[in-house]
Amino acid sequence: MSTGDTPPAAGLKSSPYPGCVILCTIVLVFGGLIVLYTTVGNYQKKEIATFTQEEPAQIKTLEPSPAEVAAAKAKLASVQTAVEEGKAGRILFSANDLNLLIAGLDELEDFRGQTYIERISPQGIVAMMAQPMRKGFIKKDIHYLNATFVLKPELRARTVAFKVIDIRPVVGEIPKQFIDSYAVLDFFRLDPELEAISGNIKSIAAIYTEGASLVVETQVPTAAEEE
Repeated sequence: MSTGDTPPAAGLKSSPYPGCVILCTIVLVFGGLIVLYTTVGNYQKKEIATFTQEEPAQIKTLEPSPAEVAAAKAKLASVQTAVEEGKAGRILFSANDLNLLIAGLDELEDFRGQTYIERISPQGIVAMMAQPMRKGFIKKDIHYLNATFVLKPELRARTVAFKVIDIRPVVGEIPKQFIDSYAVLDFFRLDPELEAISGNIKSIAAIYTEGASLVVETQVPTAAEEE
Protein backbone atom coordinates (compact mmCIF):
# COMPACT_ATOMS: atom_id res chain seq x y z
CA MET A 1 0.00 0.00 0.00
CA SER A 2 2.93 2.33 0.24
CA THR A 3 5.92 3.39 -1.83
CA GLY A 4 8.85 5.66 -1.23
CA ASP A 5 6.92 8.46 -2.85
CA THR A 6 3.43 8.15 -1.48
CA PRO A 7 2.28 7.21 2.01
CA PRO A 8 -0.94 5.23 2.40
CA ALA A 9 -4.25 6.60 3.59
CA ALA A 10 -4.49 7.05 7.33
CA GLY A 11 -7.16 7.68 9.88
CA LEU A 12 -9.65 4.97 9.02
CA LYS A 13 -11.35 3.96 12.26
CA SER A 14 -13.88 1.31 13.17
CA SER A 15 -17.19 2.34 14.59
CA PRO A 16 -17.40 2.33 18.38
CA TYR A 17 -20.96 1.05 18.18
CA PRO A 18 -21.26 -2.73 17.62
CA GLY A 19 -24.63 -2.42 15.88
CA CYS A 20 -23.13 -0.32 13.11
CA VAL A 21 -19.69 -1.79 12.66
CA ILE A 22 -19.83 -3.10 9.10
CA LEU A 23 -21.28 -0.32 7.01
CA CYS A 24 -20.05 2.40 9.35
CA THR A 25 -16.55 1.23 8.63
CA ILE A 26 -17.31 1.23 4.91
CA VAL A 27 -18.72 4.74 5.11
CA LEU A 28 -15.63 5.84 7.03
CA VAL A 29 -13.62 5.30 3.85
CA PHE A 30 -15.16 8.40 2.32
CA GLY A 31 -14.24 10.54 5.26
CA GLY A 32 -10.88 8.86 5.52
CA LEU A 33 -9.93 9.96 2.02
CA ILE A 34 -9.38 13.50 3.19
CA VAL A 35 -6.42 12.55 5.34
CA LEU A 36 -4.45 11.07 2.46
CA TYR A 37 -1.36 13.18 1.79
CA THR A 38 0.41 12.70 -1.52
CA THR A 39 3.99 13.89 -1.87
CA VAL A 40 5.43 15.18 -5.11
CA GLY A 41 6.88 11.82 -6.15
CA ASN A 42 6.84 11.66 -9.94
CA TYR A 43 4.90 14.90 -10.22
CA GLN A 44 6.47 18.34 -10.04
CA LYS A 45 4.94 21.05 -7.87
CA LYS A 46 3.95 23.07 -10.91
CA GLU A 47 2.05 20.13 -12.37
CA ILE A 48 0.18 19.41 -9.15
CA ALA A 49 -0.71 23.10 -8.88
CA THR A 50 -2.63 22.87 -12.16
CA PHE A 51 -5.36 20.67 -10.63
CA THR A 52 -5.32 21.66 -6.94
CA GLN A 53 -6.49 24.74 -5.06
CA GLU A 54 -5.34 26.64 -1.99
CA GLU A 55 -8.66 26.21 -0.16
CA PRO A 56 -10.96 23.20 0.29
CA ALA A 57 -14.20 23.20 -1.66
CA GLN A 58 -17.49 23.83 0.13
CA ILE A 59 -18.97 20.36 0.33
CA LYS A 60 -22.72 19.95 0.73
CA THR A 61 -23.98 18.58 4.05
CA LEU A 62 -27.49 17.29 4.69
CA GLU A 63 -29.59 18.53 7.58
CA PRO A 64 -31.92 15.55 7.99
CA SER A 65 -34.87 15.16 10.30
CA PRO A 66 -34.65 12.65 13.20
CA ALA A 67 -37.00 10.35 11.30
CA GLU A 68 -34.74 10.32 8.23
CA VAL A 69 -31.69 9.51 10.33
CA ALA A 70 -33.58 6.77 12.16
CA ALA A 71 -34.59 5.15 8.87
CA ALA A 72 -31.00 5.15 7.60
CA LYS A 73 -29.74 3.71 10.89
CA ALA A 74 -32.36 0.98 10.76
CA LYS A 75 -31.17 -0.09 7.33
CA LEU A 76 -27.61 -0.06 8.58
CA ALA A 77 -28.55 -2.16 11.58
CA SER A 78 -30.18 -4.73 9.30
CA VAL A 79 -26.75 -5.59 7.89
CA GLN A 80 -25.38 -6.26 11.35
CA THR A 81 -28.49 -8.26 12.32
CA ALA A 82 -28.10 -10.50 9.27
CA VAL A 83 -24.46 -11.11 10.15
CA GLU A 84 -25.18 -11.85 13.80
CA GLU A 85 -27.98 -14.25 12.91
CA GLY A 86 -25.98 -15.91 10.15
CA LYS A 87 -28.60 -15.14 7.52
CA ALA A 88 -28.14 -14.57 3.82
CA GLY A 89 -29.52 -11.17 2.84
CA ARG A 90 -29.31 -8.39 0.33
CA ILE A 91 -29.41 -4.82 1.69
CA LEU A 92 -29.50 -1.83 -0.66
CA PHE A 93 -28.28 1.66 0.17
CA SER A 94 -28.92 4.75 -1.91
CA ALA A 95 -26.62 7.77 -2.15
CA ASN A 96 -29.06 9.56 0.14
CA ASP A 97 -28.82 6.75 2.70
CA LEU A 98 -25.03 7.13 2.82
CA ASN A 99 -25.28 10.91 3.14
CA LEU A 100 -27.85 10.55 5.92
CA LEU A 101 -25.47 8.27 7.82
CA ILE A 102 -22.66 10.79 7.42
CA ALA A 103 -24.98 13.57 8.60
CA GLY A 104 -26.65 11.64 11.41
CA LEU A 105 -24.08 9.35 13.00
CA ASP A 106 -22.00 10.90 15.76
CA GLU A 107 -18.98 8.78 14.85
CA LEU A 108 -18.97 10.34 11.37
CA GLU A 109 -19.26 13.94 12.57
CA ASP A 110 -15.69 14.81 11.57
CA PHE A 111 -16.43 13.90 7.96
CA ARG A 112 -19.32 16.28 7.44
CA GLY A 113 -18.53 19.02 4.99
CA GLN A 114 -15.63 16.99 3.60
CA THR A 115 -17.35 14.29 1.55
CA TYR A 116 -20.71 14.13 -0.20
CA ILE A 117 -22.01 11.15 -2.16
CA GLU A 118 -23.46 12.63 -5.33
CA ARG A 119 -24.87 9.44 -6.78
CA ILE A 120 -24.39 5.73 -7.22
CA SER A 121 -24.17 4.30 -10.71
CA PRO A 122 -23.31 0.93 -12.28
CA GLN A 123 -19.77 2.31 -12.73
CA GLY A 124 -19.32 3.06 -9.05
CA ILE A 125 -19.90 5.49 -6.18
CA VAL A 126 -19.57 9.10 -7.26
CA ALA A 127 -18.42 11.33 -4.40
CA MET A 128 -17.35 14.97 -4.18
CA MET A 129 -14.33 15.37 -1.89
CA ALA A 130 -11.94 18.01 -0.62
CA GLN A 131 -8.68 16.12 -0.18
CA PRO A 132 -5.48 17.77 1.10
CA MET A 133 -2.31 17.12 -0.83
CA ARG A 134 1.20 17.94 0.27
CA LYS A 135 3.08 19.18 -2.78
CA GLY A 136 6.43 18.61 -1.14
CA PHE A 137 7.98 17.68 2.17
CA ILE A 138 7.29 21.07 3.76
CA LYS A 139 4.42 20.54 6.17
CA LYS A 140 2.75 23.85 5.38
CA ASP A 141 2.90 23.29 1.63
CA ILE A 142 -0.69 22.02 1.41
CA HIS A 143 -3.12 22.40 -1.48
CA TYR A 144 -6.48 20.69 -1.91
CA LEU A 145 -7.58 18.26 -4.55
CA ASN A 146 -11.22 19.30 -4.86
CA ALA A 147 -12.65 16.68 -7.15
CA THR A 148 -15.32 14.16 -7.95
CA PHE A 149 -14.06 10.64 -7.31
CA VAL A 150 -15.57 7.53 -8.88
CA LEU A 151 -14.99 4.52 -6.63
CA LYS A 152 -15.80 0.89 -7.34
CA PRO A 153 -16.39 -1.22 -4.21
CA GLU A 154 -14.73 -4.63 -4.29
CA LEU A 155 -14.77 -7.51 -1.83
CA ARG A 156 -11.29 -8.89 -1.21
CA ALA A 157 -10.18 -12.01 0.63
CA ARG A 158 -9.87 -10.24 3.99
CA THR A 159 -11.30 -6.77 3.46
CA VAL A 160 -13.28 -4.31 1.33
CA ALA A 161 -11.58 -1.95 -1.10
CA PHE A 162 -12.78 0.99 -3.15
CA LYS A 163 -10.90 1.07 -6.45
CA VAL A 164 -10.45 4.52 -7.99
CA ILE A 165 -11.97 4.51 -11.46
CA ASP A 166 -11.74 8.21 -12.18
CA ILE A 167 -10.90 11.57 -10.59
CA ARG A 168 -12.52 14.70 -12.02
CA PRO A 169 -10.94 17.84 -10.52
CA VAL A 170 -12.76 21.14 -10.13
CA VAL A 171 -9.88 22.85 -11.93
CA GLY A 172 -7.43 21.56 -14.52
CA GLU A 173 -6.89 18.00 -15.64
CA ILE A 174 -5.26 15.11 -13.79
CA PRO A 175 -2.73 12.96 -15.70
CA LYS A 176 -3.92 9.40 -16.27
CA GLN A 177 -0.76 8.12 -14.58
CA PHE A 178 -1.74 9.97 -11.41
CA ILE A 179 -5.23 8.42 -11.41
CA ASP A 180 -3.85 4.97 -12.14
CA SER A 181 -1.49 5.21 -9.17
CA TYR A 182 -4.47 5.36 -6.80
CA ALA A 183 -5.85 2.10 -8.17
CA VAL A 184 -2.51 0.29 -8.39
CA LEU A 185 -1.50 1.19 -4.83
CA ASP A 186 -4.96 0.24 -3.51
CA PHE A 187 -5.21 3.42 -1.41
CA PHE A 188 -8.79 3.10 -0.29
CA ARG A 189 -8.67 -0.34 1.28
CA LEU A 190 -10.11 -0.95 4.72
CA ASP A 191 -7.55 -2.20 7.21
CA PRO A 192 -8.19 -5.96 7.45
CA GLU A 193 -7.05 -5.87 11.08
CA LEU A 194 -9.92 -3.58 12.12
CA GLU A 195 -12.23 -5.52 14.42
CA ALA A 196 -15.26 -4.48 12.36
CA ILE A 197 -13.68 -6.08 9.30
CA SER A 198 -11.84 -9.10 10.68
CA GLY A 199 -14.84 -10.15 12.77
CA ASN A 200 -17.45 -9.86 10.01
CA ILE A 201 -15.82 -10.10 6.60
CA LYS A 202 -16.57 -13.85 6.31
CA SER A 203 -20.27 -13.06 6.54
CA ILE A 204 -20.17 -10.62 3.62
CA ALA A 205 -20.78 -12.38 0.31
CA ALA A 206 -20.40 -9.34 -1.95
CA ILE A 207 -20.46 -5.56 -2.12
CA TYR A 208 -21.11 -3.78 -5.39
CA THR A 209 -23.14 -1.09 -7.10
CA GLU A 210 -26.30 -1.98 -8.95
CA GLY A 211 -28.32 0.72 -10.68
CA ALA A 212 -28.47 3.59 -8.18
CA SER A 213 -27.73 1.45 -5.12
CA LEU A 214 -24.81 0.13 -3.11
CA VAL A 215 -25.57 -3.53 -2.45
CA VAL A 216 -24.24 -5.40 0.57
CA GLU A 217 -24.90 -9.14 0.44
CA THR A 218 -24.55 -11.26 3.56
CA GLN A 219 -24.11 -15.02 3.59
CA VAL A 220 -24.24 -17.95 5.97
CA PRO A 221 -20.61 -18.75 6.84
CA THR A 222 -19.53 -22.32 6.17
CA ALA A 223 -18.25 -24.48 8.98
CA ALA A 224 -14.71 -24.04 7.67
CA GLU A 225 -15.03 -20.25 7.65
CA GLU A 226 -16.34 -20.17 11.20
CA GLU A 227 -13.29 -22.03 12.51
